Amino acid sequence: MKRFIIITLGAFLSLAPPALAQAGLQIDSLFNGAIVPASTITESVVSGKELKSYDLDYFRSVRFKATDAEIDRIISWLEVDALVAVNKEMDSEEGKLVYALLSFPADRNRNKYVGYQIKEVSGGKFVTVVYLTGKASLSDLKVIFKHR
Repeated sequence: MKRFIIITLGAFLSLAPPALAQAGLQIDSLFNGAIVPASTITESVVSGKELKSYDLDYFRSVRFKATDAEIDRIISWLEVDALVAVNKEMDSEEGKLVYALLSFPADRNRNKYVGYQIKEVSGGKFVTVVYLTGKASLSDLKVIFKHR
């Protein structure tokens, strides 16, 4: 009976939705609506064969207009997540983080990445945060995004 429970639990956990993929990272709070209401966020989630040509299996992004306080909170989460990243690129302008690409230890042969960018336009400051998983390397991602 004990063995049955362990096998059943293992099977259940292996089917956990990819939406939980960024769980364990501070930035997960952003994806769970801790800063801005869902109605003000543009969210994209893609998984499956649409990503196979990029060697990715999961893509999730959020984009929204942010206040300085919201940006500061996101940056604080990214700085904590950067402490456990195996590779990181972070750029600042005037002492404020404007770009980050963080790579985390692979899980089940899947690389994990978080990207962050802020763009200031006449309508305000817009934040984009992306979470990606797959076999693609950091170099692959740079090529993909350079051509898009």
